Amino acid sequence: MEPAVPVYAPRPLQGRKKINVVVFGDSLGDGVWAGLYHLLRNDKRFNVIRRSRVATGFVRQDYFNWNEEVKAAAAETRIDIAVVVMGTNDRQTIIEGRKRYALFEPKWREIYEARVDAFTSSLQETGAHIYWLQLPVMRQARFEGDMVSFNEIFEARANANHINFVKTRDLAIDEKGGYTAYGDDLRGKKKLLRTEDGIHFTMPGYELIASPMAALIREAAGDAPPADPRFVVRIDDGASEITGSIRSAQTAELHAPSALPAAPLPRLEDGSLLRPGRSDDWRWEGGVR
Repeated sequence: MEPAVPVYAPRPLQGRKKINVVVFGDSLGDGVWAGLYHLLRNDKRFNVIRRSRVATGFVRQDYFNWNEEVKAAAAETRIDIAVVVMGTNDRQTIIEGRKRYALFEPKWREIYEARVDAFTSSLQETGAHIYWLQLPVMRQARFEGDMVSFNEIFEARANANHINFVKTRDLAIDEKGGYTAYGDDLRGKKKLLRTEDGIHFTMPGYELIASPMAALIREAAGDAPPADPRFVVRIDDGASEITGSIRSAQTAELHAPSALPAAPLPRLEDGSLLRPGRSDDWRWEGGVR
């Protein structure tokens, strides 16, 4: 049995004139940041800050340590709301010392969950409201199966650590609940929602995925709670539930995306295209099973 974790109580945000929304994550986090920026850009209460980084996760701490990144971010700016999107780069063997642990084997899970908890604890130390986003449906079957497993881990750890887990997998799907490249955007118009890699999104897709999060951010700031029951989130007290709405995001006064920052896909930070064999090439099907 796991030891009891004290109920986490973030600092209140109601009445604050400026609220920093900080997005942590991988390349999907980049896109969610862009979507949130677009949805919230007309609400002067919010600063939407990008601390995402492509080709990162919790497995390769030798390459990038997210626990240290949270501490660095907190030293630079107040984190009022933290949005986390992680996992797509973590289909890898964990290496500790001279030992290797294959993806999802018991020791791998033990180490990975401990890293998720350490990252969460560092965020909790900032006093932020924490929202961990569920990973979306993926096109490739094996990749999708792994993402389901990661979602199970993230939801379980979110519940154990008394933080919010935002369910988004009912968005950008077909009538059977599976992957689809096309679907209705926030305005109800049929659009291309996913990029050709079957993992990332176009800007209309990122708006759609980010919309429940935008509604929850407004609620944390003191607005009326959204009312659509399709998106259930665990509350910080670990007991009650709230909901998010994709339609409530339309109150952000969406306009043509002339001033929208370009979605960082499918290029890397240095401007280069994805190349086979890189850790940030999600078409890779490697990993010790």
